[in-house]
Amino acid sequence: MKNRLFGVVYHENINNWATASLIDAMKAKGHVPKPFRLPDVSAEIPNKFMYLDEEDVSNMDGVLVRTIGFGTGDQITYRISLLEHFEDAGIYVMNPAYSFRRAKDKYATLTALNKAGILVPRTFIGENLEAAIKFTEEVGDVVIKPLIGARGMGAIRAEHRELTYRAMKFIHQLGQVLYVQEMIEKPDRDIRAFVIGGQLVGAMYRYLPKGVEGEWRTNVHGGGEAELTELLPEYEECAIKAAEVLGLDYTGIDIIESPNGPCVIEANAAPSWSALARVTGLDIAALIVDRLVECSKK
Repeated sequence: MKNRLFGVVYHENINNWATASLIDAMKAKGHVPKPFRLPDVSAEIPNKFMYLDEEDVSNMDGVLVRTIGFGTGDQITYRISLLEHFEDAGIYVMNPAYSFRRAKDKYATLTALNKAGILVPRTFIGENLEAAIKFTEEVGDVVIKPLIGARGMGAIRAEHRELTYRAMKFIHQLGQVLYVQEMIEKPDRDIRAFVIGGQLVGAMYRYLPKGVEGEWRTNVHGGGEAELTELLPEYEECAIKAAEVLGLDYTGIDIIESPNGPCVIEANAAPSWSALARVTGLDIAALIVDRLVECSKK
């Protein structure tokens, strides 16, 4: 079916590489993209949606969410409820509102994966500074992360007690939740597995940046090096199961090769794929749009 109308939710930069490639893929397939920011859409009950104050977009076939943006508690609550309202009105949201919210929250992600029997790192989450310090004293080498973040930004590896204490105290004084994770023994790489529609479409190793002393993050955005890989069956099954548990139509699953097998660090609700597209030669944006078209027909 041609000329279908699909929303593409961005926040600050419509020219973001991933957002722009999705818009281009929709156009190439004969569909009509409607890029918008969630703050620019208003809702009426029962089921009417207005872009700014002049365009009725209630006839969208689907909405592809890249971000809900930043905002106050009320604003974030409204935007999530708006996505749920789209779903109630028969507009397919990808990734689904609840799944997107849960995957953006590292705490909710790990609890869901652990409940499903997927190995995850030992992790402390809370607002009690003394309890967090006690956890780090038990574990030793830890990583302190923002509860909601991307591309490894804001993460701190704290191998020394004094550095760990200062970092956590600062985070606590800012009124932020403490999220402290065990640093697991692994090779100098991790795995990004990309799953679309319950199938693994590609995977790559991400190696530590060369010549950067003390760097422990493998994110390609931060200088890590990507290499195409074919996953062992247990790692492929882990990635697919993680996507299924979280209800994500498309996702990048970050896995480390731990002594006990595949261990999932994060699941990304709005992953980037520039490095994966480069090493696989796949048109990832086109595959994502195909999945949106398929789901919005149901």
